[in-house]
Amino acid sequence: MKRTVRLLSVLIAALLVLTACSTAEEAGQETESEPGAPAITSEPAVVESEPSLDATETEMGAAGTSPDSLFEMAEENPQLSQLVAAIEAAGLRDEIESAGPVTIFAPNNEAFGSLNQGDLTALLADPQSLGDMLRFHVVEGNHPSSELTDGQTLTTLEGTDLTVSVDGGTISVDGAQVVQPDLEAGDSVIHIINGVLQP
Repeated sequence: MKRTVRLLSVLIAALLVLTACSTAEEAGQETESEPGAPAITSEPAVVESEPSLDATETEMGAAGTSPDSLFEMAEENPQLSQLVAAIEAAGLRDEIESAGPVTIFAPNNEAFGSLNQGDLTALLADPQSLGDMLRFHVVEGNHPSSELTDGQTLTTLEGTDLTVSVDGGTISVDGAQVVQPDLEAGDSVIHIINGVLQP
């Protein structure tokens, strides 16, 4: 009887040891990563921040200027289709866009429509004269309407001067009235006028 009790005690002890080992192995397997699974580490995860805006982009956003070029702006404005066609006919697109910041006093379609058709036809047939006439509408530098003053003169790309008149809230250049000021295009500005200027 004593021998039987002793055997049972040994068996129970052996079972307890095996159970403890099995539990330890299972616990170890749970902590180890499975094949192909990412290893778990105690190091903190690194969160990559979004790239910051370039300083130039921030400044452009703050200034609120339009990214459009002068001609993209003009092409999108239905009032300026005649001017765009005239600039293309004179081959001035690249010259004006490469001139740097400029101010264009841009005749609208109604202004071109008021020209004598014979004169307009002659201009379109003579790119040199047409180019000179169009250069007379372009001034170097960005001149917003708030900086235009009565009696001010501005030298055009054609080489002669325009005279600015300010009467209350009305701005004119060489007799043509500014009907829509301050269309910003990049670092340049367009003022739409109701007449075609003649050098």
